Amino acid sequence: MIKRTFHRLLKNKLLFYGILFGLFFLIAGMVNSEALIHFLNAGNNSLLSVFSNYYLFVGAFIVVVSLVILFLPLGKKRLGNKKPEYSYFSWIALLYSTGMGSGLLLRAVQEPVYYLNNPPVATANAEVLALQYTFFHWGFTPWAMYSLFGLIVAYNLYVRKVPNLLHALVPASNSNYLKNITIVFIVLITITGVIASLGLGSAQLVGGLNHTFNIELGNYTLLAMVLLIGLIATFSALTGIQKVIKYLADFDFGFSILLMLFIALFLDFAPFFSNLFTAMYQYVIHFFEMSLSIGAYETSESFTKEWTVFYWAFWLAWVPFTGIFIARISKGRTVREFIIATILVPTFATLIWFSVFANNAFDVLSQSNTGQFDNLYTSLFVFLENYPFYQLTFIIAILLVLISIINSVDSAVFVLGMLSDNGNENPSKNHKLIWGGIITATAFGISALGTSDLLNGISNLLIIMALPFSLLYVYIICRFFITVVNENSEKQFEDKD
Repeated sequence: MIKRTFHRLLKNKLLFYGILFGLFFLIAGMVNSEALIHFLNAGNNSLLSVFSNYYLFVGAFIVVVSLVILFLPLGKKRLGNKKPEYSYFSWIALLYSTGMGSGLLLRAVQEPVYYLNNPPVATANAEVLALQYTFFHWGFTPWAMYSLFGLIVAYNLYVRKVPNLLHALVPASNSNYLKNITIVFIVLITITGVIASLGLGSAQLVGGLNHTFNIELGNYTLLAMVLLIGLIATFSALTGIQKVIKYLADFDFGFSILLMLFIALFLDFAPFFSNLFTAMYQYVIHFFEMSLSIGAYETSESFTKEWTVFYWAFWLAWVPFTGIFIARISKGRTVREFIIATILVPTFATLIWFSVFANNAFDVLSQSNTGQFDNLYTSLFVFLENYPFYQLTFIIAILLVLISIINSVDSAVFVLGMLSDNGNENPSKNHKLIWGGIITATAFGISALGTSDLLNGISNLLIIMALPFSLLYVYIICRFFITVVNENSEKQFEDKD
């Protein structure tokens, strides 16, 4: 029985390609990590020599399209006739933990401090500019990337009422080849995005333990952490969204707010509000200059590649599973409500988060060692040591990082299960088990590069995989607008008759 079930699942093309992808990185990472690093570096350098500016234009284009929809009559349409399944709190919590929960903890201190010490452009106020560029990389663009894809999927499923998820994803086409390659790319980019979160998040957990307990947990511990989190996340996905996934998201969101409020108690509020609102204003009015790296906001080639292009590739890699997951939990909302809740609300919350941590970090730096927050994996824990109750905040931070990673992985497992199980909104446990194994194995292989090469390896892989998906994404957006315009034209014609 088990053998027959396994054989039937292997005949599924999506599962087959996913297994091949996972095996490649597992074997390459374990057998010859140096060759894997060289391969990824070479591919990344070749792509960026041609497509670096293309990524910038894609980011700006998606934000513009999303904001245009907000003011169109389309915004009044409701995504399905049923009442929303989740309260506003749980809905936003699921968005937060799935969209970028682990990343907010990883970069809360390190990124704004890096910009403070290494301003991307000339400035008279380094603190404001540091916040401005942090807002830029974590604000409208990533959330618009998630939101627009999720909206297209939700609209096709709940308004146009296509048969299932696969039909909602694939652009209208008579070409079976295009349909198949679309789904395969979505599956592979989803695996890429989630292994980045799993690998970097696990490295942060190991870094936090090493720093706090003054120990030297090495690469074997990192690999064990990846394996353990992969297993827990797979179990979480098996329970379904309404159970473990939802409760973990609520916990993650609630305790993240508590941690932020605790750090906010130590703010000097006059400079905090001044820096926050000035940086927000500068970010909004100079959004397109920053997005396209032009004028006074033209950054160096190395900064553009290592920061902006990396982030756009990272967010693009997270688009399919985050967007599909957002669509899955947003049934019953209006299009306008959807866009506001998935772009404007999380963007504003993200800006507040970074402002609280960054302004306090700036104060700490003014009184002590300027290089203490340089390490990506330990910066949050070094920062928390400067405040009371570190034993407690350390435990909370470790739990938040752990739960954020689990929620990212279990959401991806759930979405991949939907894709391979013929678009079923509640995929079978067998599909979820296999995808959990694929993700864990792939992350295990890429994490074998070690913490020193992990970020570089993941960055290169993301940029390589994001390019074909970004082309596909732009095509899907264009097809969506053409379809909606044609349907509205036909409806108006019928109404006149």
